Amino acid sequence: MRIQCGLLAATLVLTHTFALAQITGTSDGDTRSVAPAATSPLLGLNITASEEDSGSMLPQIPSIVGGRGLVLSPSGEQERSNYLRAGLNVGATYDDNASMVSTGAVDNTSLSIFPNIGIEHTSPTTQWNLDYAAGFTANQRLSNRNQGSHDLNFGSQFRLSPHVTFRLNEDFALTTGFFDANNAAAIESGGPNGSVLAPLSKQRSSVTDAEADYHFALHDLAGVSGSFYNLHYSDISQGTLFTDTKTSTGTAFWLHQLGRNWIGASYRFQHLVFSPGSGTTDVNSVFAVDTLSLAKVLTLSGFAGAEHSANHGVAQGPGIASSLSQTSPLFGADAAWNGQRTGAAIGFSRQVSDGGGVLGAVRMQEVHGAIRHELLPGWSLGVLGRYGNNKSLTTALGGSTATAIDTWSANISVQHNLRKNLRLDFGYAHEFQDQSGTLDPAFLGGAHRNRVYITIGYQWAKPLGR
Repeated sequence: MRIQCGLLAATLVLTHTFALAQITGTSDGDTRSVAPAATSPLLGLNITASEEDSGSMLPQIPSIVGGRGLVLSPSGEQERSNYLRAGLNVGATYDDNASMVSTGAVDNTSLSIFPNIGIEHTSPTTQWNLDYAAGFTANQRLSNRNQGSHDLNFGSQFRLSPHVTFRLNEDFALTTGFFDANNAAAIESGGPNGSVLAPLSKQRSSVTDAEADYHFALHDLAGVSGSFYNLHYSDISQGTLFTDTKTSTGTAFWLHQLGRNWIGASYRFQHLVFSPGSGTTDVNSVFAVDTLSLAKVLTLSGFAGAEHSANHGVAQGPGIASSLSQTSPLFGADAAWNGQRTGAAIGFSRQVSDGGGVLGAVRMQEVHGAIRHELLPGWSLGVLGRYGNNKSLTTALGGSTATAIDTWSANISVQHNLRKNLRLDFGYAHEFQDQSGTLDPAFLGGAHRNRVYITIGYQWAKPLGR
């Protein structure tokens, strides 16, 4: 799944994760936000949510219980309004290991073109966006993998009453590159597993999540959330094994305010379905949560508890299936700083998750960090680092797939606004992934990957009122 790698992957991870929301321009003395010059099919799909309640001390709902979680965006980039947006991005990348293998690496140069269009609306009680991006990537060495990609996103948040908030999001993607596996490459805990890099194939994914919270007392808030994640592979390279994944999650939580802290408890149920051969996994989790906001600049979020996983229909050998269950600790923390010119985030987590299409159910341990800084007017720097350790909770199919995967990644990107609506992006990314327990020589010993990319993007925006 490496066709649209390079330019798209590193840029998406940096820019989509960092929520590079707007480039500001001045017209007749009135400073307004305009859409960013998108650098991937997804950048420009402007999904930076407003605060949970800009007029009160309500908390940002942690992503582990289904909320939108923390936002990494300098305060100077958080202005939003009503816009019709459209854009076009053209770029090139060089990748020295397009298939992300340990031996027999093939380098590749690719050219990409991605238009996008979207509309967003913000009012005191409603916020929503509808965006579509599509494009085509041509490869020098992998011409048989030339193919278009599509991404459709709908995001919304509604204030149903002074005390009730409802949020609904949907994202559908059809890609031929690994970058969309990191789409939720969220820098936070919660959501699909983005710490595993899958080999070359076509990927179809959809993520649906909804969350509602009720501020039923002055210092108390309760809520529920639900999500569904579907990941499917096709056009798979010969000799490669993938695990299609369906994950359904339901969560209930309660938070109580103590000063600037909102502390509480949560129960979460996950049902993971894997095919072929890995059966199902049910996970019941009970944990405490805490979220703290300081002067709208620093946000802290943490959780700790226990989870019980039960794996059913696990392959133990030809024609043999069994059930495995275990209880283990669950914990994690995230922090985000959003100053006038700098946004930074760091976090870690340990929890049961899906295997990113390479493994079945896994115990994932992850550490992540990111920073975005405005160097000079019109110049900004983004840096992202991530480490993930995924240990399979099930027996590998026939001993042919990995039992554990370690992944390291680092990305650095520089963005320069050539004009109000025109931006240049260039950068470098390095990734390393080591699979333990696999018998496939192509993945033994760890795989390194280096990418250099450059893109130019034009984004047009028409304000729809104030």
